[in-house]
Amino acid sequence: MKRIYFHSRLGMTFLILLLCCLPLTAQTGNGLQPGKSYRLINTANGRAVTNGNSGENDAAITLAEADPASAGQEWIFIPAGEDEDVFVVCNPNYNKAIDMAPKAASPWIVLQWDTDASNDNQKFLVKPVADTEGTYQLLYAADGSRVLTALEDGRLKMETDLSAATSYFRLEETGKEVTVPCTGLSYVITSTATGKVLSNRKSFSDNSLIYADEPEEANYGQVWTLQSGNTSGTFILFNKTYNKALDAGLQSSFRPLQWTANRSSDNQKATFVPIDGEEGVYHIRYTRNGKNYYISAADNGSTRMVEETGENTRFSLRTVAPPPELPRNDWENEKFFEENKEPAHATYIPYASTEEMKKDARYDKPWLTPESSEVLTLNGLWKLNYVSSPDQRPGEEAFWADGADVSAWDTISVPSCLEMKGYGVPLYINVNYAFADNPPYIAMKSGLTNSVGSYRRNFFLPEGWGDKRVFLHFNGIYSGAYVWINGRYVGYTQGSANDAEFDVTGHVREGDNNVCVQVFRWTDGSYLEGQDMFHMSGIYRDVYLFATPKTYIRDHYISSTLNAADNYRSGSMEVELTVNNRDGAEVEKNIHVTLLSPEGETVATQELPVSFEAGETEKTELISFGPLSDLQLWSAESPALYTVAFSQKDGDREEQAFSTKFGFRHIEIKNGLVYINGKKVYFKGVNTQDTHPVHGRSLDVATMLKDVTMMKQANVNTIRTSHYPREAKMYSIFDHYGLYIMDEADVECHGSWNDNGNSCISSIASWKPQYIDRTVRMVIRDRNYPSVIFWSLGNESGYGQNHEASFAATRELDPRPIHYEGATRAGGQATEIWSKMYPGLDDVEGNGNRNWRSQPYFMCEYAHAMGNAVGNLQEYWDIVESSRYGIGGCIWDWVDQSVYAANDIKNGTLIQNGQHKFTTGYDYPGPHQGNFCNNGLVTADRAWSAKLTEVKKVYQNIKFNRFSTANKTLQFSNAYNFTNTDNFILKYTVLENGVAVETGQVDLPSTNPGLAGQMTIPYTIQPKADVETLLNLEVCLKEATPYAEAGYTVATQQYTLRERSAKLPEVAAANDPLVIEESLMNTTVSNSKMTIVFNKNGSINSWKVAGDDLSLIAPNGSPAYQNYRWIENEAPLGNDPAYSSENGITQRSATFSRAADGSTVTVSIKANGNNCSYDFIYTIHAAGSIDLQASFMPVKSDLRRIGLGMRFPGELDAVEYYARGPWENYIDRKTGSLLGRYTTTVGDMFEPYLRPQSMGNREDLRDLKIFNPQTGKGLKIETEGQVSFSLLNFDDTDLKAKRHGWEMNLPNGSAKRIFAHFDYMQKGLGNGSCGPGTIDKYLCPSSGTYSFGLRFTPLALITDGVATIPTELAAISVRHDRNAAQLVCEGKLEAGTTVAIYNMGGIRLASKQLSAATDRVQLSTADMPQGSYIVTISAPQGTRTHKFVK
Repeated sequence: MKRIYFHSRLGMTFLILLLCCLPLTAQTGNGLQPGKSYRLINTANGRAVTNGNSGENDAAITLAEADPASAGQEWIFIPAGEDEDVFVVCNPNYNKAIDMAPKAASPWIVLQWDTDASNDNQKFLVKPVADTEGTYQLLYAADGSRVLTALEDGRLKMETDLSAATSYFRLEETGKEVTVPCTGLSYVITSTATGKVLSNRKSFSDNSLIYADEPEEANYGQVWTLQSGNTSGTFILFNKTYNKALDAGLQSSFRPLQWTANRSSDNQKATFVPIDGEEGVYHIRYTRNGKNYYISAADNGSTRMVEETGENTRFSLRTVAPPPELPRNDWENEKFFEENKEPAHATYIPYASTEEMKKDARYDKPWLTPESSEVLTLNGLWKLNYVSSPDQRPGEEAFWADGADVSAWDTISVPSCLEMKGYGVPLYINVNYAFADNPPYIAMKSGLTNSVGSYRRNFFLPEGWGDKRVFLHFNGIYSGAYVWINGRYVGYTQGSANDAEFDVTGHVREGDNNVCVQVFRWTDGSYLEGQDMFHMSGIYRDVYLFATPKTYIRDHYISSTLNAADNYRSGSMEVELTVNNRDGAEVEKNIHVTLLSPEGETVATQELPVSFEAGETEKTELISFGPLSDLQLWSAESPALYTVAFSQKDGDREEQAFSTKFGFRHIEIKNGLVYINGKKVYFKGVNTQDTHPVHGRSLDVATMLKDVTMMKQANVNTIRTSHYPREAKMYSIFDHYGLYIMDEADVECHGSWNDNGNSCISSIASWKPQYIDRTVRMVIRDRNYPSVIFWSLGNESGYGQNHEASFAATRELDPRPIHYEGATRAGGQATEIWSKMYPGLDDVEGNGNRNWRSQPYFMCEYAHAMGNAVGNLQEYWDIVESSRYGIGGCIWDWVDQSVYAANDIKNGTLIQNGQHKFTTGYDYPGPHQGNFCNNGLVTADRAWSAKLTEVKKVYQNIKFNRFSTANKTLQFSNAYNFTNTDNFILKYTVLENGVAVETGQVDLPSTNPGLAGQMTIPYTIQPKADVETLLNLEVCLKEATPYAEAGYTVATQQYTLRERSAKLPEVAAANDPLVIEESLMNTTVSNSKMTIVFNKNGSINSWKVAGDDLSLIAPNGSPAYQNYRWIENEAPLGNDPAYSSENGITQRSATFSRAADGSTVTVSIKANGNNCSYDFIYTIHAAGSIDLQASFMPVKSDLRRIGLGMRFPGELDAVEYYARGPWENYIDRKTGSLLGRYTTTVGDMFEPYLRPQSMGNREDLRDLKIFNPQTGKGLKIETEGQVSFSLLNFDDTDLKAKRHGWEMNLPNGSAKRIFAHFDYMQKGLGNGSCGPGTIDKYLCPSSGTYSFGLRFTPLALITDGVATIPTELAAISVRHDRNAAQLVCEGKLEAGTTVAIYNMGGIRLASKQLSAATDRVQLSTADMPQGSYIVTISAPQGTRTHKFVK
């Protein structure tokens, strides 16, 4: 069986004894000795290789007359890699290496650069020349295709003629030992004062002290290899044998110790300061916070850091052979990431026959679970043993032995995540790792463990499989796993988001079998899985067995070539078949390949005979279909899918069948833009994560379908699979519904990049195979999916040779465009897309029009949707759609990643205070980034948000260009690429003061994609004076689609037919004079209708209507300036600026005056402050209303609000308003919110953000009613000028104080309060949580005067100038019964009334039409996720639109 490396101290002790037998000095197989310097003499001309005595990067490496005194002609050979003949050639005097420069302006003309032993451009294979003594060639080690060659002009070039005499060099020893520090060399470092050497005393542990000990032969604790620090001229003293770096301890003990290597740590970056007149002697300096410290060695062997140099700070360097590395555990070895895994292949499910295949529902919907006699699912219940560390995991006898008894173990369902089942906890990690950044080793950070789950289950091998080839297939395992069947070792896998498949033909048997899988939570592969997500472990995707004939179709690659001259509707299809015959039998097979149309009609059939001679194991055959004509093209708008059916026969007997959906489409980059089927496409996208609040990273099909249908409903046409491939069946859903996919490799070494810059593991050659493997497996599996438009090489991994290798491997396999944002960032070559993450508008305009590569400009992440977010989305797209190279972008991101705690899932305690009891990053151990995982346009359980409604509007594909009120003519553009407007109807509604007074419907004139159209809107209403009149336009589906019913709205626009009056009407006079009464503390204004009590500075203490003891203004709730607002999106994580909840008012005064006739009383208030001063003028009318003219004078920048706050009594819970709605909106996120008259409750203006924050704003308020739904009493508030408002039961400071919405406990009765804001302006939302903040035009001004007016009128049953209660329709009670999961409407509901529930995207979820009058209607909400919803009550007397929160 497979040997598993030891992990015990006993094993380590054995290794140390072995190391003691090895000498410190050695030479390589070709005689080169590290630490000795050589002169390289070209044998053809006798001249020496030199850097011209230059220490600069880019200096030319040339030939010159040999000069023993020239420091530029001295070269050392630093071992680089496992091959003992591969070296970096470095000049020790300048610490620069010879670089082959294949991508320089003059490619392959060698130059010098910073020494980097991981850079292929610096690795030479030093090859002895046959039949000569001491003569060598220096070849390009990567492939041996080029050799260092002398040119006639004295330059040196890597040429392809490997036999040229000018490529021979003689190595002459200079006689000098290398005593200067040089990257890549190993040294013993000796104190000149004591003769003792720096030693870690053979310790493997962090925090072990460094000593000065007597030198010992074969003591590798005394050997230090120099690595480059991330600051020029600095080195890391790294002990390769014990895998630790020397750390100066400048943050604690000021004693040298050892720690995990970190190139960015000042404690580890040493500078060797030469001592004048003493060659090879140095002070070893570390610098922190501008202060220098030096290693000092004492006679007693102790070391410490000192600030002054002296005798004890002097050290000499002696080069020695590189120390050996320790054998590694498989899960800590970047070179070992798979064993016995099958090569990648396209997804397919085999069937015994074509008939069986076509009977399966999966034939039409490939995402469904197959019903095939050749497939056996292993999903279901497994036995589990869970331990917290690898050394505790069970071994053969207890676990994988054929007869092992695991009956006492726990039971777990598969697929699942261990942490969601209560085994360990999920960890939300983004930039950091759960382990020390010391690749490839896994040393867990404090409090965290590398747990191991050992899974076992039995299965019964289906009858007839005994003479077939049997494969075990995993769709995904986090993070690494060993596999056994029936006690026999099968293999090992890493690459958590890639499929893993094993040939288990020789392991299975007839009847009962058992399979064992041992899963490690963290492996070296986890360094490449540092994505911004909750990290979990386990067999988290489907696992199954499948059977094929012994000789079978192993892979199939379908491609097409389409004719541009025929609008890509004709061409050919090519099928590349890989047929495997691994047993080497002499066989003949016949393969039939059939192309079927989207309607299921046969288009063409080809037959391919395949024969193998004895010993032949695999063949690749090409089948071509063509010419093909009248093709239906695939696009996201019209995803026409053909079926390619495969059948393999042995003689006349069919023995294998499978099918693949295929779409004909052509992709090209032309003139810096991306074209699909000849059309320039804008990619209106989102980033996504595999996340589910109950299942964690295990995504069920229902959730996949929910995500895709909601995206289609929101006009999203693109997904970036951030940052790993999805399960294969999800791509079938993408194909079927129509989405463009950027398929991203499971490569993100974010922590390594963060710590080491571009010297991270992306630039380390030993990691290259893993990079390539993860990318190639993705490409080969997914290249048959028409939805895949781009390949992406990963995310946030810096840039290095491993990306370039992955790029080359990808390009060799498939022609689709390749994306990698890190290449754009670094100026590297491994991208065909100019990709930018979180750009500002200036970058979109600049590089979207003028990037120096003239590449398509793509925002791979933008509009960070954290909490209350997605500001100025329209501005992004205004620039993109008018730019030269802009092609779109993907919002970060689609869905909140919050999850339930495992105990709450187990106990069923998923709801608290009416909200999901979701958890987030800060609910689990660190390192975490707080709530940075909740950036979704939809909630964790997939409820539509107001953010997504804005996206739907901005992403819409019908552009409303202009409307003429004079002739009722609409000019529009069809921005679809492949859809004619005759697929839509246009609905129009005329509103007067927010109330619909006329509706109609017309067909859109037939307009081809990309063209403009014109039509007349046949409304008949004539706008009236002083009545704001609006025209709402909705473009709706004429017929149902797979994602929405007929009539669904895909585009909207609102036009103003008549502006509202600039001034409120005059208040009617009343013969009920007001009187003023003064007391020591208060001033009272009253008449028979009302009583208002002010304090001396003008604050309202109470306002009561006659006959009612309820004050319309809550205690301490008088209007006053308020600046405070807190939203997560305000600033980058952890950098939200601290500011006071106080309003900054330093002085306030009030004056009272009464009109002579008592018709009005005026209260004038002046307030000065250090944020914003203000003037309030109250005009109290005898008729019962109060006008408030508010003027604000800001005096500082970065204000959150210019406006006032006040409080109302909690009884006034019902809300009717005329403003933008019905969902929350803001000054820079209101494009998707139309002016109208809406109803809700104060409680339902709360939004279910995981972390409470300021919310619920509505822009452009005209009027507002808040009232007691039982009595109808309350207030009507009318506006003059620019006003937005919000009403909540919580103050903004209360919201910020809580970490979860479910902590917000709404008080009842008199303790219930309503906090109101009326703002002239509120700072825009921007995108500051990750990206640019609020753009200038949406910032609050810092000077000037800004005014608005509010009129408050009591609502009461009395009349005589006091406003009446709401209309009968508005008086209908609408509430959500959480316990019964029902929406309840109560009141006078007439026959013919329709009550319907919609999500905020306009999808109808439930409805009921009344055949008879009733006083109660109920609609179930049981299947709806918790979130905000819209109810419409369409009655004969009108329509009411109401928002509620489930």
